[in-house]
Amino acid sequence: MKTNRYLIETSVACLLWSGSIIACKISYGSIGPFTLGLMRFSLAAVIMLAMLAVTRDHDRPRGRDMAICAATGIVGTTLYFAGENYGALLLPASTSSLIIGAFPAITLALESAWDRTRPDGLKAAGIALAFVGVAVLAYGESSSGGSDVVLGGLALLGGGLCWAVYNLMMRPLLGKYSTTSITAWQTLFGALGFVPLVLLTEGLPTATPAPEALLSLAYLVLGCTVAGFILYNHSLKGLPASTAASFANLIPVFGLILSALILGEAITVPQHLGGSLVVAGIFLSARS
Repeated sequence: MKTNRYLIETSVACLLWSGSIIACKISYGSIGPFTLGLMRFSLAAVIMLAMLAVTRDHDRPRGRDMAICAATGIVGTTLYFAGENYGALLLPASTSSLIIGAFPAITLALESAWDRTRPDGLKAAGIALAFVGVAVLAYGESSSGGSDVVLGGLALLGGGLCWAVYNLMMRPLLGKYSTTSITAWQTLFGALGFVPLVLLTEGLPTATPAPEALLSLAYLVLGCTVAGFILYNHSLKGLPASTAASFANLIPVFGLILSALILGEAITVPQHLGGSLVVAGIFLSARS
């Protein structure tokens, strides 16, 4: 029963995250990608720290564990979402969602290297197929989008590597502290990591964001960050990193649908082909 609960938690988290690219694209009309990250995670950190105070959860990581919280916050929040936000700025939402769908394969490969185990043939085939799908997506988009699309793809893939590292770095903290406590402190450190990025690239915002940008920010804070990360981090207590990460195959499926319905983005032939290969590769990896 507990395993089913963890599977449901990670599924709901990925469903919430499937709308994050759409929300980011809407916000970019009046908020820069790094400023959006700073606002999103600062607000989420305040909310989660308030939750700890209200529930009287004083189980705060200390010493080496707090250092791990800081490191996972920088890697899994600042670096990952800097890559995702910047990539989403340069790429169509549908393509961004499909590239994010390759992250489980990256996590599986890194987990195997970390644990010094060899993936079986089916897992290896799934990893290879997912990366072929990403290559097809990149080729199809670069033919019409130029260097910005290639840069956007590289930013997202770099973020995917950070996400894989984050999943493995979480291991020493799981089971020692409450999920809300771990997530709150990670989010705080991740928000602080955005400060130099904002100051060096975009500067502090001077204009009030548009109403639709504020609504999108609210969804990113409450849905994708507070609810999404608490659910996902709790699922890691009962699932291997590669299994939990494999549920990201829900993100491209719903991301494509949402980008077509909300943003009116057409789904191209390369996206159909590349997306099918990515999802098929992840499916193979998850089944083995």
